[in-house]
Amino acid sequence: MAFMGKGLDEEGARRVVEDCYDDVLAYCRRHTPTRDDALDATQETFLRFVRSLPTYRDRGKPLAFLLTIARGVCADAYRRRGRSWELLDEDVAVSGPQEDVGIREALRSLAPEQREVLELRYDHGLRVYEIARVLGVSRFAAGRRISAALDALKAELDDFGEGASL
Repeated sequence: MAFMGKGLDEEGARRVVEDCYDDVLAYCRRHTPTRDDALDATQETFLRFVRSLPTYRDRGKPLAFLLTIARGVCADAYRRRGRSWELLDEDVAVSGPQEDVGIREALRSLAPEQREVLELRYDHGLRVYEIARVLGVSRFAAGRRISAALDALKAELDDFGEGASL
């Protein structure tokens, strides 16, 4: 099957899926109530990605595009269930080495929007313009959200006596 996308052929699309699967699953895990829901959301994200290939234009990091889709998929899942979209508790999302307890507590105390913007920036390594694209805001707004989240995190760490960690 040949894709007609402007930036990806079939092999390129396969590479994107392979390279980004774990990151998309981690994002969906943080934004869905169960692992099964996360797996479903991840599958739906890649299905939508494949369906978008005829009009897809490779403009930088494909992960930003995929996380934009994943964010919408997770929000759609909550709407279908009659719930508002929110983030899971940070302990549920940890899948790698355990983070410092003070940092986890500080992150947990942040607003969900602040945790999400820090996740996109530091867990997924997205740039400001890519975060703006995922969130559907201007680069300026994304930059302000990142700064505000970092300020809030620093204040929380200062309360824990760990402000020098940042």
